[in-house]
Order: sequence, then structure tokens, then C-alpha cells
Amino acid sequence: MSEPMMYSGGQIKTFIPQREPMLMVDKLFSATETSVETGLTVEKGNIFLSPYGFFSEAGVIEHIAQSAACFAGYNDWINNRPIVLGYIAEIKKFSLEAPVKESDELKSSLKVVSSAMNITLMDAATYVGEKKVASCKIKIFMDKKK
Repeated sequence: MSEPMMYSGGQIKTFIPQREPMLMVDKLFSATETSVETGLTVEKGNIFLSPYGFFSEAGVIEHIAQSAACFAGYNDWINNRPIVLGYIAEIKKFSLEAPVKESDELKSSLKVVSSAMNITLMDAATYVGEKKVASCKIKIFMDKKK
């Protein structure tokens, strides 16, 4: 079953500053002012893929962080604001619940828990199909200086 996408491939670069080989989001399924759903196909040659075909925890965390960046960048873009850089301020309660492998299709869902000043806290969950493979709370600092 194929889910409709808002943006995919190179279009994602409109919303996030990362580029190959560090680009860990290749699909934007949906985005609102309080949530985002993104995806990544874990392809051969991905820098976070082990020689044994497993995607590292660091790769999953980077995918979640870039999903948060995609959320912020998309919302800036649709509101005609300059897209600003964001930085991971904190990762809490990260859990890798199942291994991620080459050719897996990741889908991450992030929801805003709170936002104050330039810091946003989000709940994140990542799935392969119906199986949850990872979750965490991620705090992002948006560098809005001019």
C-alpha cells in the first residue's frame, strides 16, 4: 500500500539544510502546525548502514532529528518566513525496539508537546510498517538570530 506524499526526494531539501550523504529524510507525508510525518528508505550505501545490513541507532536518531527539522522548515516555508537552522538540544527516553535493516521503509510521526521561545519539545515514534522500531522525546533549539 502506497501512502500519498506531499514532497519526496530532492524536494525535501527545500525544508532542511542536510545534503547527501547525511540526508536522512526522503519523504514528507504530512505536516501541520503541531505534527509531521516523514519517511526514509534505508538504501544500500547509507552511511549509517553496517556491513551486515543493519541501520545504526545513530541513523535512527538522525532521521528523527531531520524529521523535526523538516517540520520546522516546512512551517516556516508555508508561512513565508525565512527557514532557520535548528539544533538538537536534547534527546530523552530513546528506545530502539526492533532492528532496522537495509531496504526498510521508515515512517516517523512527531508531535509537539510544548514550545517556548526558540525551543520545541516533540514526541517521536518511528515505524517500519505497523511495527514501532523506535521512540524518544526530542528537544530542538531554533537559531532565529538575524
